[in-house]
Amino acid sequence: MMEREQIGRIMTIALKDVKGIMKAAPFSNDDRGKMLDIEQEAEKKAFMGLGNVVNAGVRKVLTYELIYVALTNMDFTWGTHASLVMKKGEELVGEEVQDKQRIAELSKRKDVWFMHQNFVIYKDKVSFPQDLMKKICHFEIPGLPADWCRLEDEAIENHSIIYANPSTLGDIFLKEQYFDGIPEKGLGTILIGVDL
Repeated sequence: MMEREQIGRIMTIALKDVKGIMKAAPFSNDDRGKMLDIEQEAEKKAFMGLGNVVNAGVRKVLTYELIYVALTNMDFTWGTHASLVMKKGEELVGEEVQDKQRIAELSKRKDVWFMHQNFVIYKDKVSFPQDLMKKICHFEIPGLPADWCRLEDEAIENHSIIYANPSTLGDIFLKEQYFDGIPEKGLGTILIGVDL
């Protein structure tokens, strides 16, 4: 297996080449517990109008062996994966949809209801809004595949790489801890996990 330091160098170079990533740094193992505590605190306060929000993406990234933190600007492309989903237990019952063609297709279906222009609820899988009010369902911020991270080294390119969006509280912590507390508008943070 490739040395962690070598993977670290490859990842740092790859992340700096991604459009919209201004800076990237290895995430300290010492901050794993603190970050999880911050996200759990944010989850207690998070309420999407109708239901609780769980940041499953950050939780998953924190289980990966190697983690990086990146500072993003408005040029960062989030891709077309759903950055917010609604689940009933483990079953997907609603999701954010970015692809315009898919939105057009879904809008013709009778088993679909649009909570807003990009968020679809699958009516046959959930009793809406009753299941949310009874806390049978919850919103989840998933981990997303880092399709934008291009690795030229064959020894690492087959590893699973995901990224996650921290809560506002997590974003503030990461900016203070890794980017000198940069306060500029339009800048955010992401956590990137590499599964070895």
